[in-house]
Amino acid sequence: MGLYKITAKQTGSWGGIKMEKGMSVEVVYSNSPLLYPDGQKLARKAFLSKYGIDYKNLLSQTYFDVEKI
Repeated sequence: MGLYKITAKQTGSWGGIKMEKGMSVEVVYSNSPLLYPDGQKLARKAFLSKYGIDYKNLLSQTYFDVEKI
């Protein structure tokens, strides 16, 4: 298990979903969380809890940096 920080790479709006560069959450997962459906669910819940925004269709390394802390 490791602690991962997931951070938005850019500011923009996609399909009515707004994102600001630097928005981030931390999740505990065994591997890079955005590469696996279970990890994406954890990240999705973390963003929803912290910012009230559902990034379901945007959770990929295209829009977010993943860093192991």
